[in-house]
Amino acid sequence: MPLATLPKPVQLNDVKIYVVNKDVLEEFTKEFIEENGELAFVALSIKDYENLALNVAELRRYINQQKQIIIYYEKAVTPEKELENER
Repeated sequence: MPLATLPKPVQLNDVKIYVVNKDVLEEFTKEFIEENGELAFVALSIKDYENLALNVAELRRYINQQKQIIIYYEKAVTPEKELENER
């Protein structure tokens, strides 16, 4: 049974996150508009930000476990001679 090729690695884009409070909002707004041209807000509470971080960690755990399952089954269907040649 031929083994499936692994998917290409994930290529993520950079994301900048700014933490702004009411004390620096006016200055931040001015500098941000000068640099980026537009201003839009996406707001998260501290708890929601924590949940977002926990969700990303949970996805990472799941993907790593799935990868280990795939490796296990690939080894299970690979003839012993091929495994010895890999060592």
